[in-house]
Order: sequence, then structure tokens, then C-alpha cells
Amino acid sequence: MSPIIPRRSKLIWLFGGLLAAALTYTLLTTSLTKPNHMIRNGSLAPDIQVTTLEGTSIKLSDYRGKGVLLNFWGSWCGPCVNEMPKLKEAYESGIAGVEVLAVNVGESKGTILEFAQKHKLTFPILTDPAGEAAEAYRVNGLPATFVVDAEGQVKQVVPGELTSTEQIKALLNSVQPDASS
Repeated sequence: MSPIIPRRSKLIWLFGGLLAAALTYTLLTTSLTKPNHMIRNGSLAPDIQVTTLEGTSIKLSDYRGKGVLLNFWGSWCGPCVNEMPKLKEAYESGIAGVEVLAVNVGESKGTILEFAQKHKLTFPILTDPAGEAAEAYRVNGLPATFVVDAEGQVKQVVPGELTSTEQIKALLNSVQPDASS
């Protein structure tokens, strides 16, 4: 039995070495191919490309010259559902020069459309079915909101639920082109 123990030990070491090499390779290639920085206040907002429910492809840079409240959400997310009526009310208050863009992460167009109709949402609803836009913004949980000024700079990052219409209006006012001068 003693010859089996060294052989088994060698196999364990070999397997462990291969596992360690694979893990090291994965970590290195991931860190080299994807930037590992958080989106912070003052940083340039990533120029994501998303699709409207009508099928039109748009980029965040299409809104240059306007302030943007960029909200990542999902219909299955309780806090996201809670903030939608508040987003709608703030949007409908008509703050000039500012747009609300709600980016749904990972759901089908049918699910998103049904949700938007049920809640009578009037602001632009955009789709991110593969989560690429959310990944560009390093979104770790929903909802997540990024307030972007007219020059494309992130002015505020709000992780979690927007809790009041007043809070949302204040965020919109903070990037109103006339207010930022």
C-alpha cells in the first residue's frame, strides 16, 4: 500500500497545481481585459449603447448638452418598483434640459413593455438584455442611479432606492444646464 500513497500524493499536487494555474490565469486575464475602477463623481460617464422599446439604438452621448438621470432597474426588484412612480412624477414635473433614462437590466422586451404600460411610465425606457451597460457602470445591485451633467461628467452616484420625488427633483435640478453654470 505504501507505493499508492506517494502516487496519490503526486496526483493531488498535480491537480492542485493545475487548479492554481487556472485560477491565476483567470484572475489575470479578467483584470487585464476589464477595467477595475468604480464610477465616481467627476469621472466621465461611460458612453453606453442601449435600445428603446421601439427598437431604436441610442447612446448616452446622444444626450450631450442635457443633464441625465440614468437609472438601472428590474421589474422583479422591489425597490425599483417602489421608485418608478416617484421617477414618473419627477419627470412629469418638466425640469427643462434634463432627461430621465431608465435602463432595464436583463429582462425581455415583452416583460419590460408590460411593466411600463401597467405603471403608465412616460419617461424613456431602455433595454440592456445582456447587462453590458450595467457592467460598464459597474452596477452591483439594483436599483442604481447615476446623475450625469450636460458635459457627460458623473455628478452623483446613488446606489439603492430613490426614496422621494423631492430627492429625484433635487438630483434632476443639480444637472440642469442652467443650474450648473
